[in-house]
Amino acid sequence: MNIRTFLAFVSSCAVELLYQTALIATRLPGMSGGTLSRQIRGRSNGPDSARSILTSEKTAGDILFFCSSAGEFEQARPVMDLVTSRLGLDPMVLFLSRSGLDYIRARGEKVRAALAPPDAIWRWRRFDARHRIRGAVVIRHEWWPAFLNVFSGRVPVLLIDAVIPAGSPESTARNVGRGYLARNFSKVCTVDSATSEFFTTRFGVDPTLIRATGDTKYDRVADRAARTRISDELRAEVTGFAAGRNILVCGSIYDADLGLITTAWRKDPRLNETWAVIAAPHHVDQETTNSLRQQIQRAGCDFLLVPRMGALAELYSLADAAWIGGACHNKVHNVLEPASHGVKLACGMKFKNSAEAVEMHRTGLLRAVEDPDDLIGWLRASVGADSPEPGHASPADFVRSRTGAAQEICAVIAQSLRETESRDA
Repeated sequence: MNIRTFLAFVSSCAVELLYQTALIATRLPGMSGGTLSRQIRGRSNGPDSARSILTSEKTAGDILFFCSSAGEFEQARPVMDLVTSRLGLDPMVLFLSRSGLDYIRARGEKVRAALAPPDAIWRWRRFDARHRIRGAVVIRHEWWPAFLNVFSGRVPVLLIDAVIPAGSPESTARNVGRGYLARNFSKVCTVDSATSEFFTTRFGVDPTLIRATGDTKYDRVADRAARTRISDELRAEVTGFAAGRNILVCGSIYDADLGLITTAWRKDPRLNETWAVIAAPHHVDQETTNSLRQQIQRAGCDFLLVPRMGALAELYSLADAAWIGGACHNKVHNVLEPASHGVKLACGMKFKNSAEAVEMHRTGLLRAVEDPDDLIGWLRASVGADSPEPGHASPADFVRSRTGAAQEICAVIAQSLRETESRDA
């Protein structure tokens, strides 16, 4: 046993011990319905486990995508489509978080998917033995010792959409472990040249194995915008409510977002003459819906609340302007989806968690709103205004100019497969 396998074995034992302990804990009174139970149970057996994924027999083989949750799946999707159509491979997806599995099932995504097993060598070897895995793709985050030990070297294992990990520039000790894991990847596809340089200088990755391909999230949102089809029912509901007014879609909102918006409407009731507000909560559940609806009623505002899973892209396609929720109390949510539809954009002041929000704010494509008076001024100025001016970029241009990462990554995957086949020939 070499040192690499020994370290992966030690890590596997620690993970297995933690997993079994957590599994026992979920059987204790009061723990069976909690968050820990949801994440742990069904991970090694049953319809949600990796054992449930059937092997591919009619294609060129399986390609494994390892995702943290729903966001990483969205980044993986355009690459999955290309490796299917161009390389004849059949994708399978493993999620670290159950929320990712729930997300694709709610959306009706046609892809083989399950929860990732605990990171133990013996579990990954059993999984590998059941499939004809030609390659593996990790989307940004899941750097697991046992996973990398089993697959790296046997098949190409790519890290895509790689960014500088949080805390890495300040932590030399943390970089030792991360660097060791990073050097297990066959190829690293980064979002930009600064990240490529970081992986070389801090993690010691061979620069010939690194390529700055960009971020596939731009490909995904552009594709989703192009494919958005508005149901007749939703279109009739929204346009009927708007009655010829401009449409402001407030997406992924919380109480804090709605509080600022309703205050603006109370301060200037004339906004109701030119703007129809369509509000879509971030959490689509009965408790959240009731809370937001009561808040609207208490404020005396005539807003249309649409608590419907999967409707946000359709709503943005109908909008004249969009408010992106989260930035009034914590952090802004997805600014790219409304941007891809080319609408005017605004959010609260806590938007610096999002690099694209920061860039769009810097270039004037996103308005950061400080208070209700600021929102009133922005909405008044936006009525009837042409956006963008001739010769200026729009939010949709911002997205389109950054697409193309998925095609580059697919080319890297194809090259890696050829190199492996030549080596094994």
